[in-house]
Amino acid sequence: MEQLRLGYPGRETPHPVARLLFGLGALIVGLAVIAVVVFVVLPLLGIIVSAAVGGVLLTLAGIIMMIPLILVAGTVLVIMARNQNRLPRTYRARAGTVWRRRAG
Repeated sequence: MEQLRLGYPGRETPHPVARLLFGLGALIVGLAVIAVVVFVVLPLLGIIVSAAVGGVLLTLAGIIMMIPLILVAGTVLVIMARNQNRLPRTYRARAGTVWRRRAG
């Protein structure tokens, strides 16, 4: 448990006033470290995590909002692919009429 102590052990500082000053210094350093963690590190982590979660939510919303666009675009492409009857006769594909012989 000696390693978990904040400050110097009593055998390294024999005078009680020096021990008090080292203890106060260690207390100030400990409070400063806690303040840096609470007021700097945790808010930065919160900003980073909230930005990441917000990005994920925006991505999901964008994908969900693209579903109607994909359905409409697919429908238009299907209609355009089947719409060969509107082309003039010269541009229409002749379905096997070139190779058929006329009877008679």
